[in-house]
Amino acid sequence: MFQSNSTFGIYYSSVIVLFRNKKYFFLILFLIFCPFIIILNRIFLFLDYILVPEFEKAKVKKPIFIMGVNRSGTTFFHKLISDSNQFSTSTTLDLIIPSLSLRKLLSFITYALKYFKIDQIEKKNKGHQVKLDNVEEDEMLLFIHKLDSLWVSNHLIPWLKFDVKTKNFIKHVYRDNSKNDNRNMRSMLFCKDFFQRQAFLNKNKPYLSKSNPFIFKIDSILKVFPDARFIFLVRDPLETVPSYFSLQEKVKFGNLLTDKELGLLRKETYLEIIEWYQETEKVKSRLNKKQFMVLTYPQIKNDLQNSVRSFYKFINEKMTKKFENEVLKFSKKKYVKKHQNKSIEDYGFTKKQILDDFDFVYQEYFT
Repeated sequence: MFQSNSTFGIYYSSVIVLFRNKKYFFLILFLIFCPFIIILNRIFLFLDYILVPEFEKAKVKKPIFIMGVNRSGTTFFHKLISDSNQFSTSTTLDLIIPSLSLRKLLSFITYALKYFKIDQIEKKNKGHQVKLDNVEEDEMLLFIHKLDSLWVSNHLIPWLKFDVKTKNFIKHVYRDNSKNDNRNMRSMLFCKDFFQRQAFLNKNKPYLSKSNPFIFKIDSILKVFPDARFIFLVRDPLETVPSYFSLQEKVKFGNLLTDKELGLLRKETYLEIIEWYQETEKVKSRLNKKQFMVLTYPQIKNDLQNSVRSFYKFINEKMTKKFENEVLKFSKKKYVKKHQNKSIEDYGFTKKQILDDFDFVYQEYFT
């Protein structure tokens, strides 16, 4: 049972690791709330078939997946394109409560939270604002409801990543491999079921997903969504790595990591970031060239209009005049950085090390 890649197996492993690392208060919260949220939502997801059967008629055709290593501009680009109102997307609330019937039942509570302005889960100064009505990353769906997400070990239970008894096990979970075939297929079918609900609410508009760690599940995605299209965003690792570490320091989800623990997590995360870039290149080599496009961070930052136009051309959709004007106005705004990241040296790495470890990235994009 321990070190099983099932939802219960990850839950059990997490409980053991929290106990081993003496995180007792967090352990109690996790013990109570995790199964409660999963079970409640599963009941109402089933009830949707009885109470809202119309959603089954919705079509999920040619979904678009925006991907990149965290801190590569994926959140910005996803939210910007979402503002066009030409796509089906999901808010934080949708992902926490995927059931249409449960959302309706709890609508008065969510309305009250918004009214009293207590609907913010994470503040913007932490690096990534999370509000109930914000468009959010679909990784949250698998994170909350199946524990099948890198978020579990990267943020929620980071001890899994460096604990001597789980670190080797956790490296192979959440990814496409022979041991995870069935697990990942169930997760992608779960996503399809959810996308169908969102498409129903949005009158069958194409689904636009931002789902960075899904890069490790491309094979499973293509089995469920063979007509999927992918947008890969790439940023200079010298910028990505310290930005990622800065976010990791700020967004601890109440875990209260010690400096020593944060150092251990950072070491494992650095290796994972390398793998993330490598996996993107492997996926590109396997996909048909008509299935993906690449945008670099400098392209989006310095030429937003053409980046957006390239996106629309790639998906063979026409941008509305209204949205085109909005992009033009936004592109004219002067970008003001709201926080200053530490340098790569502050985290114990050198510029030479980054250039050497990510040489394949620089050769491909930044020569």
